[in-house]
Amino acid sequence: MSEDAGSRQTGLPRILVIESNPAYRSVISHVVEIAGGRWDSVSEMEQGIKLLDGTRKFALVVIGVDAESRIDPEVLKEIRSLAQAPLIILDETYNSALATFEAGAEQILPKPFVPDALIGAIKVELRGPSPSSLVPLATRIELGGLIFDAKRRVVLRGETQVRFTKREWEVLAFFLASPNQYFRAEEILAQTWGTDASAEQLRTYFTRMRQKLSPFQVWCKLVTEKGRGYCLVLEGTPNKP
Repeated sequence: MSEDAGSRQTGLPRILVIESNPAYRSVISHVVEIAGGRWDSVSEMEQGIKLLDGTRKFALVVIGVDAESRIDPEVLKEIRSLAQAPLIILDETYNSALATFEAGAEQILPKPFVPDALIGAIKVELRGPSPSSLVPLATRIELGGLIFDAKRRVVLRGETQVRFTKREWEVLAFFLASPNQYFRAEEILAQTWGTDASAEQLRTYFTRMRQKLSPFQVWCKLVTEKGRGYCLVLEGTPNKP
């Protein structure tokens, strides 16, 4: 049965919390209120899917995952399809979460989580990308012998292609507008996710993006230099494959 706080918070964005642990569920729901949302919370994935398949519309879904009960990526894809809204995952096995990102999660935070980090993540997703702050990017551009397909969020060369999440692509788009230049974390965040996000989140994403781009490191790589910040290095156009 859903614990519905909507009647007390009419007009606020509705957020679905799916978490089997009652203590975590209570804390997450409280964090949702602090972040400016109203919540429905359920303990089982099936209950969440039933709500998402009903008449209620949710602006965001927060899902808690523990080490004993992993979520099939196909189930996450179904949730994302039903919700048509961003997903935030709180995951005890944070270091092995690549499949969760590929299934459509916008953000993954380690569990136990820092409340302030979750508040910031919720605010970022509720606000959504700001057209005035995001660097515009053509649907398909070619740089350094690589193709950057913004519509599919894919980087490819020949038969090799790598897919990025929405938030990863926002950062990549920023760098594509100014390649071979260094930027501090606060400069990147101001033009991509906003100041509610943290430098620690950016570092985590940057590490994962660097790994994704590793097949193309001869032509394109993300680098970090102490005192200078972050940079997308694009080499000269290589020979055609």
